[in-house]
Amino acid sequence: MKENYDVMERIKEVNITNFKNALHKGIVEFKYKKKNGEIRDARGTLNIDVMGEDNAPKGTGYEVVDTNIRYYDMNSEGWRSFIAENLIEWSNN
Repeated sequence: MKENYDVMERIKEVNITNFKNALHKGIVEFKYKKKNGEIRDARGTLNIDVMGEDNAPKGTGYEVVDTNIRYYDMNSEGWRSFIAENLIEWSNN
């Protein structure tokens, strides 16, 4: 059973890495579970050319946590974050 657990954990890690890479390339549509249990549909990016220079991170002093994913939300035009393991699905069109 431990081998199956290790394989599933590795698949999650690869999926999250691929997701982060896609965010850097352009707009990604995805779903994740919020801390309160709600499911959020999002369109986000980490690509400065897409979000615009004015929206690029400015070093506001927020602590970056490795278990969280920060992204620029294209719908609400603001920065958001969520716990990486709460990523449900994603696609880049």
